[in-house]
Amino acid sequence: MEEQEQNQNYKEIQENLVEKAEQLKQKAGEVEQQVSQNINELMSTTAEKLDKAAEKMHNTAEFFRNNNVSKIKEDVSCVVRKNPGKSLAGAIILGFLIGKIILR
Repeated sequence: MEEQEQNQNYKEIQENLVEKAEQLKQKAGEVEQQVSQNINELMSTTAEKLDKAAEKMHNTAEFFRNNNVSKIKEDVSCVVRKNPGKSLAGAIILGFLIGKIILR
């Protein structure tokens, strides 16, 4: 009789383990699906940002292609005359950043 009870206990444990394994498998599938969705959203957002950056770079390149140095110098001088404080602050920040890059 004791052997039969042991077999029954083992059978119950085995059934519980199979049930838990199925639950874990289902949960893993849900987590995998969520991770995939998050990665797809992140990649989409990154692609959009890269597209915007590429467009800005293209526009900047077009500006330099279409303008000569004297035209660019004239435009910069005009901006500096209109906004001397902001221009000075921008120059200081730009100098700081260039200094940081060079000193690395």
